[in-house]
Amino acid sequence: MKRAAGRLLVLMMLGLASPAWAVFKCNADGRVVYTDTPCDGGKVIDTPSPSDANAANQAAAQEKRHLKTLESTRRKREAADERAMKKASSASAARHKKCAAHALRLKHANEDVSRTTGIANERARRKAQRVAEAYEADCGRWYEREMSMAR
Repeated sequence: MKRAAGRLLVLMMLGLASPAWAVFKCNADGRVVYTDTPCDGGKVIDTPSPSDANAANQAAAQEKRHLKTLESTRRKREAADERAMKKASSASAARHKKCAAHALRLKHANEDVSRTTGIANERARRKAQRVAEAYEADCGRWYEREMSMAR
């Protein structure tokens, strides 16, 4: 009885193990049929062993982890770029506002020069010169280029 049980156990173990039987791809009546017996004109199909399947699953899992890492890195880089763009845009808007105010003061100072005479004209000219120097120091030709591009 023990011998029969032992043989049965061995047969069951062999049945559970996945054997490396050949699989044949055959054409029967215009249809493709897969079988474990050879046929005329049939081709042997390689079937992966369980160890190959495990290796493929491990490689796929590793690639998936690598992909997640790459996506995370890309999202972080995009967020940093977005913050930098917002900061640059904010700085540009502040500079634009400042230069627009300088340009308006310069316009008003030049109008004062054209409206005044005598000593008042000399004072207005000095004031216009100072406003022009402040405008040039803070904005240079930047504001004029920005305004010409906006048109």
